[in-house]
Amino acid sequence: MMKLIEKTKLPYFLGESDRAAMQQHFARLSSDDLRLRFGRTPDRIWLRQYVDGIDLESDAVLGVRSGDQLLGLTHLALYRGAVELGLSVLPQARHQGIASAMFERAVLYARNRGVVELFMHCLSENQPMRTIARRAGMRLVVEGSETDAFIELPPATVFSIGAEQIACQQVLIDLALRQVDLANVD
Repeated sequence: MMKLIEKTKLPYFLGESDRAAMQQHFARLSSDDLRLRFGRTPDRIWLRQYVDGIDLESDAVLGVRSGDQLLGLTHLALYRGAVELGLSVLPQARHQGIASAMFERAVLYARNRGVVELFMHCLSENQPMRTIARRAGMRLVVEGSETDAFIELPPATVFSIGAEQIACQQVLIDLALRQVDLANVD
């Protein structure tokens, strides 16, 4: 059962109790990965302030887990009817669809809350983020070393709300299976 559970790419919503795991996620990224994620090479103090400063009342944070480790992390920061998306995936978990799964879940979440535009900002050399943006049909604006990507989100429908409910149920089932698996280990 553990092999099945470890291979799930289900984005979980993270909360206050997950801040340490968020810190650990960023600590596992190389300085170049951090530069690509944030547009600069942040030090540990800046990263701690960033994670501690995430407003979990208005923003949303998604993560894909393997055990206690966050393989992927997505931050949706809300700005007056728009949302900025930033994401990162640990090197050993790349090319497995984790970034795409988090992006799709983030779009669904934002859409169902009346957000009309989703945007991403990245360094122009960040090809994985630009690929995600292109695949999603986002409009890319390249200005030298920086790229912005924008997409208008359609309004929520009964189908998008239903899809989000199904995603939430999948997470609950995954959590239950993880608990059963942990109980069987003891």
